[in-house]
Amino acid sequence: MAVTLVISGLLVGCMVGLSVYAARVLPPTARIPLHYGLGSYNNFARKTVGLVMWPASGAVVYGIFAAVAANAIKPNHPGGPVLFIMPVVLMVLVIAQAGAITTAMRATRDRAG
Repeated sequence: MAVTLVISGLLVGCMVGLSVYAARVLPPTARIPLHYGLGSYNNFARKTVGLVMWPASGAVVYGIFAAVAANAIKPNHPGGPVLFIMPVVLMVLVIAQAGAITTAMRATRDRAG
């Protein structure tokens, strides 16, 4: 369980790092795509809101899975799929955030040139 929590924490840290990077390279007028379900990005938010929403969603996922795992794991319990699902879900969020930032960079470049 500890390894899963550490890996998941690092993934949330990656999300924060991606947001910090994007905050430095994107202009203030950039719009960040948000993803509210299956399919494509379906909403664009202001730069600050968008860059805060991605890591916040990762932190919420981390908190939910950590709480479920803490209550589900009893002494001498071998573990379960909830421990391995958390890093996978967070990796999907990291990839989606990277795609959103790439889309914002392209849109900004297209408007500028």
